[in-house]
Amino acid sequence: MSTLKLLRLFPVISSTVNLMWAHDEYAFLSSWMSSSYRAQADTLLPSWFKTWLQKGVWFPLGVSFPATVAVGLANIFTDRAGLEAVGALKWYWMGVGFTVAHFLYGPKAMRLLAAIQAGGQDGKATKPMGEWLRMHLTRIIIADLPAFICFTVAASKV
Repeated sequence: MSTLKLLRLFPVISSTVNLMWAHDEYAFLSSWMSSSYRAQADTLLPSWFKTWLQKGVWFPLGVSFPATVAVGLANIFTDRAGLEAVGALKWYWMGVGFTVAHFLYGPKAMRLLAAIQAGGQDGKATKPMGEWLRMHLTRIIIADLPAFICFTVAASKV
Protein backbone atom coordinates (compact mmCIF):
# COMPACT_ATOMS: atom_id res chain seq x y z
CA MET A 1 0.00 0.00 0.00
CA SER A 2 1.40 3.39 -0.95
CA THR A 3 2.01 6.12 1.59
CA LEU A 4 -0.67 8.28 -0.04
CA LYS A 5 -3.25 5.48 0.16
CA LEU A 6 -2.39 4.95 3.82
CA LEU A 7 -2.76 8.70 4.41
CA ARG A 8 -6.19 8.62 2.75
CA LEU A 9 -7.29 5.58 4.77
CA PHE A 10 -5.89 6.56 8.18
CA PRO A 11 -8.83 8.80 9.22
CA VAL A 12 -11.22 5.92 8.52
CA ILE A 13 -9.19 3.68 10.82
CA SER A 14 -8.74 6.26 13.57
CA SER A 15 -12.38 7.40 13.45
CA THR A 16 -13.35 3.72 13.72
CA VAL A 17 -11.20 3.53 16.87
CA ASN A 18 -12.88 6.69 18.19
CA LEU A 19 -16.36 5.36 17.45
CA MET A 20 -15.64 1.95 18.98
CA TRP A 21 -14.16 3.61 22.08
CA ALA A 22 -17.28 5.76 22.41
CA HIS A 23 -19.55 2.74 21.97
CA ASP A 24 -17.62 0.62 24.45
CA GLU A 25 -17.49 3.48 26.94
CA TYR A 26 -21.27 3.84 26.73
CA ALA A 27 -21.79 0.08 27.03
CA PHE A 28 -19.70 -0.43 30.15
CA LEU A 29 -20.47 2.87 31.88
CA SER A 30 -24.22 2.48 31.40
CA SER A 31 -24.05 -0.77 33.36
CA TRP A 32 -23.53 1.37 36.48
CA MET A 33 -27.09 2.62 36.04
CA SER A 34 -28.82 -0.69 36.79
CA SER A 35 -31.54 -0.16 39.38
CA SER A 36 -30.66 -3.48 41.03
CA TYR A 37 -27.44 -2.04 42.46
CA ARG A 38 -27.94 1.74 42.28
CA ALA A 39 -27.02 2.26 45.96
CA GLN A 40 -23.71 0.45 45.50
CA ALA A 41 -23.03 2.42 42.32
CA ASP A 42 -23.65 5.70 44.14
CA THR A 43 -21.05 4.64 46.71
CA LEU A 44 -18.43 3.18 44.34
CA LEU A 45 -18.65 5.47 41.30
CA PRO A 46 -16.70 8.44 42.73
CA SER A 47 -13.56 6.47 43.60
CA TRP A 48 -13.85 4.17 40.59
CA PHE A 49 -14.11 7.17 38.26
CA LYS A 50 -10.99 8.79 39.69
CA THR A 51 -9.02 5.64 38.89
CA TRP A 52 -10.64 5.10 35.50
CA LEU A 53 -10.07 8.69 34.35
CA GLN A 54 -6.37 8.43 35.20
CA LYS A 55 -6.00 5.22 33.18
CA GLY A 56 -8.77 5.09 30.63
CA VAL A 57 -9.05 8.29 28.66
CA TRP A 58 -5.50 9.29 27.74
CA PHE A 59 -5.43 7.30 24.49
CA PRO A 60 -8.61 8.54 22.83
CA LEU A 61 -8.27 12.13 24.02
CA GLY A 62 -4.49 12.38 23.80
CA VAL A 63 -3.74 10.25 20.74
CA SER A 64 -6.64 8.97 18.66
CA PHE A 65 -8.83 12.07 18.33
CA PRO A 66 -5.88 14.46 17.76
CA ALA A 67 -4.36 12.05 15.22
CA THR A 68 -7.69 11.88 13.39
CA VAL A 69 -7.81 15.67 13.13
CA ALA A 70 -4.13 15.99 12.17
CA VAL A 71 -4.21 13.31 9.48
CA GLY A 72 -7.58 14.53 8.23
CA LEU A 73 -6.01 17.96 7.74
CA ALA A 74 -2.92 16.39 6.16
CA ASN A 75 -5.24 14.77 3.63
CA ILE A 76 -6.94 18.08 2.91
CA PHE A 77 -3.64 19.80 2.22
CA THR A 78 -2.13 16.94 0.19
CA ASP A 79 -3.23 17.12 -3.46
CA ARG A 80 -6.27 19.29 -2.79
CA ALA A 81 -6.99 19.55 -6.51
CA GLY A 82 -7.05 15.76 -6.81
CA LEU A 83 -9.39 15.42 -3.85
CA GLU A 84 -11.62 18.16 -5.23
CA ALA A 85 -11.73 16.48 -8.64
CA VAL A 86 -13.07 13.21 -7.20
CA GLY A 87 -15.39 14.88 -4.69
CA ALA A 88 -13.47 13.79 -1.60
CA LEU A 89 -12.22 17.15 -0.32
CA LYS A 90 -15.51 18.23 1.23
CA TRP A 91 -15.86 14.83 2.94
CA TYR A 92 -12.42 15.14 4.55
CA TRP A 93 -13.34 18.66 5.72
CA MET A 94 -16.61 17.40 7.19
CA GLY A 95 -14.85 14.47 8.87
CA VAL A 96 -12.39 16.85 10.51
CA GLY A 97 -15.24 19.15 11.52
CA PHE A 98 -17.25 16.36 13.14
CA THR A 99 -14.14 15.07 14.93
CA VAL A 100 -13.50 18.55 16.34
CA ALA A 101 -17.20 18.73 17.30
CA HIS A 102 -16.53 15.90 19.75
CA PHE A 103 -14.52 18.38 21.82
CA LEU A 104 -17.31 20.96 21.88
CA TYR A 105 -18.91 18.73 24.50
CA GLY A 106 -15.74 18.95 26.62
CA PRO A 107 -16.82 21.62 29.13
CA LYS A 108 -20.11 19.87 29.90
CA ALA A 109 -18.43 16.45 30.00
CA MET A 110 -15.75 17.69 32.39
CA ARG A 111 -18.34 19.32 34.66
CA LEU A 112 -20.35 16.08 34.82
CA LEU A 113 -17.25 13.93 35.36
CA ALA A 114 -16.22 16.20 38.24
CA ALA A 115 -19.73 15.86 39.72
CA ILE A 116 -19.50 12.07 39.48
CA GLN A 117 -16.11 12.08 41.23
CA ALA A 118 -17.53 14.37 43.92
CA GLY A 119 -20.35 11.91 44.55
CA GLY A 120 -23.14 13.97 43.01
CA GLN A 121 -25.68 15.89 45.03
CA ASP A 122 -26.80 14.10 48.18
CA GLY A 123 -24.39 11.23 47.45
CA LYS A 124 -26.17 10.26 44.23
CA ALA A 125 -23.26 9.87 41.78
CA THR A 126 -25.56 8.05 39.37
CA LYS A 127 -27.49 11.28 38.72
CA PRO A 128 -24.61 13.10 36.97
CA MET A 129 -23.62 9.73 35.50
CA GLY A 130 -27.03 9.49 33.82
CA GLU A 131 -26.64 13.03 32.48
CA TRP A 132 -23.15 12.21 31.20
CA LEU A 133 -24.43 9.06 29.45
CA ARG A 134 -27.20 11.03 27.69
CA MET A 135 -24.68 13.69 26.63
CA HIS A 136 -22.24 11.01 25.49
CA LEU A 137 -24.86 9.22 23.38
CA THR A 138 -25.82 12.53 21.80
CA ARG A 139 -22.13 13.23 21.08
CA ILE A 140 -21.73 9.81 19.45
CA ILE A 141 -24.73 10.45 17.19
CA ILE A 142 -23.91 14.09 16.37
CA ALA A 143 -20.10 13.98 16.17
CA ASP A 144 -18.40 10.57 16.26
CA LEU A 145 -20.65 8.60 13.90
CA PRO A 146 -20.83 11.38 11.27
CA ALA A 147 -17.01 11.76 11.39
CA PHE A 148 -16.61 8.06 10.66
CA ILE A 149 -19.17 8.22 7.83
CA CYS A 150 -17.55 11.29 6.26
CA PHE A 151 -14.04 9.83 6.35
CA THR A 152 -15.33 6.55 4.92
CA VAL A 153 -17.05 8.35 2.05
CA ALA A 154 -13.92 10.46 1.45
CA ALA A 155 -11.65 7.42 1.32
CA SER A 156 -14.04 5.56 -0.97
CA LYS A 157 -13.75 8.35 -3.53
CA VAL A 158 -9.95 8.27 -3.86
